Amino acid sequence: MRLIYKDYIFLFQETNLERIIDGKYFKVNTKDNALSLHVQLDNEQMLLEFSKSLKATCGFLRDQETEPYIGTYIDLQVFVDEFNKRYNLNAEIIV
Repeated sequence: MRLIYKDYIFLFQETNLERIIDGKYFKVNTKDNALSLHVQLDNEQMLLEFSKSLKATCGFLRDQETEPYIGTYIDLQVFVDEFNKRYNLNAEIIV
């Protein structure tokens, strides 16, 4: 299972997903901090909803990879765009 954004590729098992309330963003970074990006969202309630949605989607897709030759990914830009449409928000990815 992978999260991708442009040239960034985050392997799920080697990635931290963390909601940062004070800074009002969702942080995606590798455990060694080699890659990092933020999804900026000013609405605290929607930040929580984004966090739950992304983590649940990642968990669901990871559980579907039953064989080593099956690979799934989430395009983070498409995920954010769809989230924005659904909730009429303006979350943006910041590298």
